[in-house]
Amino acid sequence: MSEGVVVKLNSFKNYRYEATTNRIVNLKGVNNADMDEFLAIAHILDSNYIKYKFSTNIDIRIIGKR
Repeated sequence: MSEGVVVKLNSFKNYRYEATTNRIVNLKGVNNADMDEFLAIAHILDSNYIKYKFSTNIDIRIIGKR
């Protein structure tokens, strides 16, 4: 993933990109997830053709490029 995308992903206050696990982690928990930030992150990933999946904690697992 490009450094520019990582910088964008790390700009959110309720989510953090973890390079070691290749995940974007929801820092607030499933009940308090910021859906606006979640959708903005999904848009960034879609715009950069990055495949991902959601986990039960509203975390996002990066799979790779499309």
